[in-house]
Amino acid sequence: MKKIAIIFSLAASLMGLDFNEIKSQIKTQNISGDFAQTKFLSGFNVEFKSYGKFELSQSELLYDTLSPIAVSIVINERGIFQKSGNQLIKIDQNFDKKLFLSIIKLDKAELEKEFIFKISGDKNNWKIELTPKNVLLKQIFTRILVGGDKFVRKIVLNEVSGDKTVNDFYNVK
Repeated sequence: MKKIAIIFSLAASLMGLDFNEIKSQIKTQNISGDFAQTKFLSGFNVEFKSYGKFELSQSELLYDTLSPIAVSIVINERGIFQKSGNQLIKIDQNFDKKLFLSIIKLDKAELEKEFIFKISGDKNNWKIELTPKNVLLKQIFTRILVGGDKFVRKIVLNEVSGDKTVNDFYNVK
């Protein structure tokens, strides 16, 4: 009987995670922490780094870059805005805010419309590779990698141009 239990537990562990298991274990609302963003531009041997704090609520992401230049960005269903005092100034009409929030929150229903998933790892160190399905996204990204544990810890945007943006999230609570 013990052998059968061991075989079943091994088989279950080899099957790996699925999207719903990852989503059920992570927190994607009402979280905050610090971030480091590193931009690698194709053709340059230098990386561009910025650091700051973020807050993610149910409907909005606040991205406060503190270094090298202080700037506050708010992303919600209405768009992407730069904070100036108490005012929000819309800065990009063409930005796909719904898609960006779907990646941050791992909204499966929205992501399935635009990407093919490849999932690897375990519940303590999972990775989701998102490969664009639609023509427009294929012109921008080759793939997007999202990884983490009980929080999203890393998002890597690989662009068709060869540029790459790595977002690392830490001190998340």
